[in-house]
Amino acid sequence: MKRACFLGVAAFALMLFVGCGKEEDETLKVCINDTNRWYMDTLVEGWQEIEGGLEVEIVEIPTDGESAELKLSELRTEIMAGEGPDIFVLSCTPPTVDASHEDLFRDLGKAMEAGMFLPLDEYISNAKYIDTSGWNQTVLVVGKTEEGQVVLPLYYYIQAYVYKGSDLSGQELPDSWETLIASDSPIVGNLWAFDFVYSFENLADYQTGKLTFTEEVLKAYLEEYCSGLERVGAQNSETEFPEPIASGNITPEFLTQGVGGALEEDQTYLAVPNREGSVTALVCKFAAINKNTEKAEEAFAFLDFMLSDEVTGQKGFTKGEVCYANGVDLDWDLNGITVNQKIFEENYCKNEKVRTAFEILNGQIRNARFFSELDSDIYDLCTQYRWTLDSASRDQSVRSVYETMKMRLAE
Repeated sequence: MKRACFLGVAAFALMLFVGCGKEEDETLKVCINDTNRWYMDTLVEGWQEIEGGLEVEIVEIPTDGESAELKLSELRTEIMAGEGPDIFVLSCTPPTVDASHEDLFRDLGKAMEAGMFLPLDEYISNAKYIDTSGWNQTVLVVGKTEEGQVVLPLYYYIQAYVYKGSDLSGQELPDSWETLIASDSPIVGNLWAFDFVYSFENLADYQTGKLTFTEEVLKAYLEEYCSGLERVGAQNSETEFPEPIASGNITPEFLTQGVGGALEEDQTYLAVPNREGSVTALVCKFAAINKNTEKAEEAFAFLDFMLSDEVTGQKGFTKGEVCYANGVDLDWDLNGITVNQKIFEENYCKNEKVRTAFEILNGQIRNARFFSELDSDIYDLCTQYRWTLDSASRDQSVRSVYETMKMRLAE
């Protein structure tokens, strides 16, 4: 009798153990920056209601610096141990953003080359919602390695200037960064360190683990930049300096309020070019699936819903009389351009002037890369170099930053 009782208790305990394990297996872990928590909660509710999706545990990276560093350390340890969240929906923070902590993946290109993410091509080809034919193909390709599409770029930046046509009358628009910085255009007088970041088509070759420029070349680029600003500034010191109608990162507000709200019908548009004579888009937000996940199909089903035209366009899905997953804006904090170009144009390019501006500026993109800690190094160095007059101090700054960048790639 005692033996029978013991076996009964053991069987019951085993059932509980298996049940607990099953419950844990049916939870999808999604890692986000905590600034997007409210929108992610709305998205999860919609996914579960419309698609009958799994339970979701949201893994937040806090905004508080100390708490964030602890969480980042914990997540990196889990990932290196073959675990970690199933999905990442995170920022590649631009150097101009005053962030309290570093990104989980400090250099996404390096993480991609290390094989940290699940190839998605087969899932995308069988997706229920995702249709990448309406996406910006040049930006999309930055998420590819030899394994295929391993990261989905979500939002990106390009830097641009819009002037009254008469302010640039008779001037030929520069076709490269070198042409721009060597010109007498008033545009040069408005350039700053963030524009300098865009002069690089690529900062690193992740297959070789090397920078794309030498220390001497970097110094020459900085000298060229400072000389251009000083020259144009001196030329305009006694005359009124023409101000752009709009300048900076192209955002919905840049287009609808800056371009669309301007009275001037005759406008000239310039996207900041790189040295190769084209325009580089810099990705500020991405989504990817952890290669360690045991729930690949469920993880992609979540991304498929999240990246549908309905969610990206913030209209959501209607079930009965209730609308779900509407108003979700996962990039409200960085305010870039969605890679879903079709939806961006439908939402923001509603008059001819705005549509023309977007088509001209966005149409100049020929390559893309992710914001990384290397961009922050370049941005900080450029700012410091410009306001340091001592030649020896300038040389030391370049040498120090260049060595830091080399070590980051070697880590």
